[in-house]
Amino acid sequence: MILGFKPQFPELILKGTKIHTIREDPHNRWKEGNKIHFATGVRTKNYNQFGEGICTGTQKIVIKYRKTMDLPDIYIDGMDVWETGITTLARNDGFENFMDFIKWFNKDFEGKIIHWTDLKY
Repeated sequence: MILGFKPQFPELILKGTKIHTIREDPHNRWKEGNKIHFATGVRTKNYNQFGEGICTGTQKIVIKYRKTMDLPDIYIDGMDVWETGITTLARNDGFENFMDFIKWFNKDFEGKIIHWTDLKY
């Protein structure tokens, strides 16, 4: 299955810095064992597959903003991420820091962390 990425992420994936991705998955397509085709320019003439991998598992992620706070509550498989390290989650997803992460995920979100390494939270 194809996983499309913005241009800033392929180098981080190839270097092993970005070790998972966070995506909506309303049809529950992503499962352990799925082959991953890492690509940019999906559905364009600039399509470029830059790597392959295997989905080693998924985890449910919920990002919820409260009306009274600028920072979200983040849960992975129902557990509060603040306990496991929000900075680690942000860096493992290819962001330099937590503030960059919440600029990208700037509204309520529910989806999956798609893993291609053995790391799980």
